[in-house]
Amino acid sequence: MFKELIIPEIKELLRKKDYKSIKEFITECHPSDIADLLESLTDGEAAILFLLLPKEQAGDTFSELETKKQEAILKQLTDQQIRELVLELEPDERTELFEELPGQITRKILQLLPPEDRRETLKILAYPEESVGRLITPEYIAVKPYWTVKEAMEYIRKNGKDAETIDIVYVVDDSGKLLDDIPIRRFILAHPDDKVESLMDGHYISISAYEDQEKAVQLVKQYNLIALPVTDSKGILLGIVTVDDIIDVMEEESTEDFRKIGGVGLSEEEDLVANVKEMSLKRLYRSRVPWLLVLLFMNIFSGGVISLFEGTIARYVVLVTFLPVIIATAGNAGSQSSTLMVRALAIGNVKLSDWAKLIGRELLISAALGLTAGIGIFFIGIARGGIKVSIVVLMTMIINVIIGSILGMSLPFLFTKLKKDPATASTPLITTMCDIIGTSIYFLIATNILF
Repeated sequence: MFKELIIPEIKELLRKKDYKSIKEFITECHPSDIADLLESLTDGEAAILFLLLPKEQAGDTFSELETKKQEAILKQLTDQQIRELVLELEPDERTELFEELPGQITRKILQLLPPEDRRETLKILAYPEESVGRLITPEYIAVKPYWTVKEAMEYIRKNGKDAETIDIVYVVDDSGKLLDDIPIRRFILAHPDDKVESLMDGHYISISAYEDQEKAVQLVKQYNLIALPVTDSKGILLGIVTVDDIIDVMEEESTEDFRKIGGVGLSEEEDLVANVKEMSLKRLYRSRVPWLLVLLFMNIFSGGVISLFEGTIARYVVLVTFLPVIIATAGNAGSQSSTLMVRALAIGNVKLSDWAKLIGRELLISAALGLTAGIGIFFIGIARGGIKVSIVVLMTMIINVIIGSILGMSLPFLFTKLKKDPATASTPLITTMCDIIGTSIYFLIATNILF
């Protein structure tokens, strides 16, 4: 609503070159609202509006923009303006910008940065993609254990305004090794002459810079952290990951899992949920057709199985009426199991070593589910085809639900073992496998019982 109301007025002020009125208005707006406004303007208009922002507000607004608009604005700015803008960004936001921009622009920006900022950015960029190192911000407060509380508080007052957070103060030795993390309230409540080491309890949670970002999400959720210290292999504190970055990772991972579970093959930069209205028909088509074709060819096997039992079907046509219900129920049971396991693996409630323990439970649960569904269809089988047909339907339902559930539970473990995302064991894949296996079992049982 904000955007629709203000765009015509902003465009008119730009036409009149009434930059004073524009500046007075936008400096009162939230960065996310300004970013939304810039996305709706032409590149030239957006660049003019952007230049009217105060430096700090410009940095916050720039980090909210889509990559294409960031690139367009950068092309309109001078080298000095770009340098000032990039230096206003947080290190992790700067890294995200460099990852998305074309190489020529990235190289140009890096050359404009002071040596210290350039080294810091390149160091962050050296970490593997989707590793915790890519989220590091080195702007934290660290004190020495032999300082007094008074000395520590003076240091915090002097340096705290540039830190991501001062709620947690980190304690490091002279080599930079992490020793502890201490809530700021302990410093406030302590006697000024107390040593920092007297406030330490030695209990802290940290993570390696090379760990996957999902591990950081798990730790923050498990221990209710507002910031997570990141260390190297020797325990040296490299920086922290703050909860706002963790929320971004959670959103990205959820979107990625959604794409895989739905069998939509979008690349990481193509967010279906955010961009479905703007994406071209060609791109939407290309994102969906690969999985569809794979599953189409897999389903051809189901047709091949049916052709092998033409004699059985010709004599007992009634069997065909139960086939969709049986394989659909098995597929649904498999999808349920898969969804539960993908979620459990993602949040760390289940580990690879738990598979053997869970398989027994799944057998019991799926047998009970299959029996419940089988009894429901058993009496329909009697009415339509007689007692023998109803026995075939009952047995097939139980067996197929068990197999579907075991497949749904096991595939996420298998993909995790192969270092693949467990969400790849998607609903379309499981239901298609259940179609092929379920059809084979159904007609094998029918042939053996009815003939």
